Amino acid sequence: MTNRIRNIVSLILCAAVFCVAVFQLGGLKVYAEEPVVVVIDPGHGGKNLGTDYLSIPEKAYTLMVALYMKEHLETYQNVKVYMTRTQDIDVDLEDRAEFAKSVNADFLFSLHFNMSLSHTLYGSEVWIPSTGTLYSQAYSAGNEFMKQFEEMGLFNRGIKTRIGDRGDYYGIIRHCTTRNIPSIIVEHCHVDSVNDIANIQSPEKLKEFGIRDAEAVAKYFGLTSKDNKTDYSTYAPLAVPTPASIVYNDTTPPEYVTAKLVKYDKTSKYATVELTAIDNESALQYYAFSCDNGTTWSTFQPWKRGVNTMTATVNLGIGKKTNVLFKVSNIYDRETTSNVLTLN
Repeated sequence: MTNRIRNIVSLILCAAVFCVAVFQLGGLKVYAEEPVVVVIDPGHGGKNLGTDYLSIPEKAYTLMVALYMKEHLETYQNVKVYMTRTQDIDVDLEDRAEFAKSVNADFLFSLHFNMSLSHTLYGSEVWIPSTGTLYSQAYSAGNEFMKQFEEMGLFNRGIKTRIGDRGDYYGIIRHCTTRNIPSIIVEHCHVDSVNDIANIQSPEKLKEFGIRDAEAVAKYFGLTSKDNKTDYSTYAPLAVPTPASIVYNDTTPPEYVTAKLVKYDKTSKYATVELTAIDNESALQYYAFSCDNGTTWSTFQPWKRGVNTMTATVNLGIGKKTNVLFKVSNIYDRETTSNVLTLN
């Protein structure tokens, strides 16, 4: 073989290795241009503080986690990582999506932290596009994030869509969708919850979020670390069928909730109750109880995943006669109350 032929063959082989990567999606091998291009979007910035419940606003947390995420993700081979902002500046949502398009992004991950108006919710959640393959890709990627957060001990609030007047409600998802870029919004935890607050109270905890985020991405794309110690090339993320139509968010509460007394200890004031709830549109999430006809409620407790009936033991406190009322919410925080149990 002449040197000219050898050089041509060598160039062809190098081009083949450089341009094609193999990663697993739903058990099927999918070929994508290499390197994988990831855009990390630290939510908010500049005058847009985001959630401003603590002394440090959300915009600072998202940037810190994004920087840790980028640093860790770049320890993997065949991935190019960009950020929509690296400083505390305002960046328009459409500009963020347009930037992702300009670098031919394979995915945009928008990082956020949550807060509820009632300051009663807790846990992690992911918001995704509502249509087509973007829905399927986003749900699969979001599932990797949620598994990481569950390993941290955070409550899983689900992977969800939200529809507005112009399509997808959230601007970053809507603008990415019009550019055919898969995207998700990652709500790591609630900054106003005693259940979650420990996860953001130190640089070490925020770094863990960044590393967890990067690991979720590495698993989804089947990456291998540069030192070859971590190899996700045979990892198969969740296979999600492409929906035939728009996947709408649930706007209705559970159909009904019933409470049945199983056992009541008058001395200790503990009651064991069988709760049954039905929601045919979305998963059940929390339950709480009230001893004053719904004026005040206990803290939310996790509903056992995948079941319609569960047993709860609650401390009713002091009192000769107690009317107990329960409420159950779904993953979209829609609530339904139960019948009243009168305990003497």
